Amino acid sequence: MKNKRPKNSGFTLIELMVSVSIFAIVTLITSGSFIVLANIYRKTQSNRAIIDNLNLAMDTMTLKIREGENYSVGGDGTSFSFDEYQIVGDNYDRQRNVEYKLSDSGTAIEECNDGDCNPLTSKEIEISRLNFDLSTTGAKRVTIVIEGKAKNKQGLESEFILQSSLAQRNKSNE
Repeated sequence: MKNKRPKNSGFTLIELMVSVSIFAIVTLITSGSFIVLANIYRKTQSNRAIIDNLNLAMDTMTLKIREGENYSVGGDGTSFSFDEYQIVGDNYDRQRNVEYKLSDSGTAIEECNDGDCNPLTSKEIEISRLNFDLSTTGAKRVTIVIEGKAKNKQGLESEFILQSSLAQRNKSNE
């Protein structure tokens, strides 16, 4: 017995339309997911750059404060000043007076060198609280607390609280 194949074997028009429709739906869902993920990634990267700026500001403050001398806390703990020194030849000379404080607008951290102030944080960072605590029992220790919000251009907002404690490295004034 011969198994004859009909001459017109293949897919029907309805089968082709159903398979193309299913493929189009799966492709649409998949591409939509990739677009959403790409937007989330872009927002996250933007927010990460803002937080990196805040971390750089904190690192800058802690490094300079550790090397400084003649600490003083002012404004109910909202500003901190010290003398920055450097070694010049065989001498250890005062370079300048440095102060960290909130800007006049009250939303950015400023570094003031002998009265000339420059912002340490970017405009996307809104500082709501800056506090310095100086402990002079034993080795001089400074605790810095920064609280605020980081807002990126896409509308992603993150609240943060950073705290860092550090001990003075230079001990020539003790």
